[in-house]
Amino acid sequence: MAVKLVCGARKLGLILELDFGNTAIKWRRLKDDVICDFGRLAGSADCVRDLLLPELALVRVASVAYHDREADLRALLCEFGVPYEFAVSQPECAGVVNAYQDVSRMGVDRWLAMVAAFESCGGACVVVDAGTALTIDVVARDGRHQGGYILPGAGLVLKALSDGTGRVRFGEEGLQSTVPGMNTDDCVHNGKWLGMVGAVKAALNEAESLIGGKYDVYITGGDGLAVKSLVGKNAVLWHYREDLVLDGLAPVLAKA
Repeated sequence: MAVKLVCGARKLGLILELDFGNTAIKWRRLKDDVICDFGRLAGSADCVRDLLLPELALVRVASVAYHDREADLRALLCEFGVPYEFAVSQPECAGVVNAYQDVSRMGVDRWLAMVAAFESCGGACVVVDAGTALTIDVVARDGRHQGGYILPGAGLVLKALSDGTGRVRFGEEGLQSTVPGMNTDDCVHNGKWLGMVGAVKAALNEAESLIGGKYDVYITGGDGLAVKSLVGKNAVLWHYREDLVLDGLAPVLAKA
């Protein structure tokens, strides 16, 4: 079913948008400003090959991949001869003013998510991306970025415990919860969620004092729905946007 894109795209015909990470690749195709289809891939850059249709007018890319992996994607796009644009973090875009002095040090996924969130709500917002890393960014009502946080995501927490301890060994997760565990498996998995939920709640408290008024919360990333659910009734009005990073591509690249 076709979906109207929230952040308007330039009408360039068929466009492929990629959120290109180190393991996962999210993609969607747009015909003018309407989302036609979408999906998620896991694997090397070569798995994008089947998405590169002859009629593509443009490929837009948000990449946080390692240099070699990104180079493989660029080579593939050149092989097919399709025009492409890679988004980068900017000092300012669509009313959002970056707090970083060296904007090149900010992950482009954070920048894209902030621009998309601010464009959507038109005011103060907190943007939570619960992916490989847990990132939280605060944007004031005038669009000025107030700074943010970067923490390990759920998978990295588990990897740190597995790699860094001799006797903390755990199996698969049961129900997602933050209650105290009665066995090592639950202690580890519930603890990882407790840490993430606690970090988000603490960040929102800080944001409240910085913003000094109402704000919207946007949450995205592979664990976004889990975090939203575990926060409970206080998160009922949060906006879960699965493609928040992709939603920022059109305005950011229009400004480039």
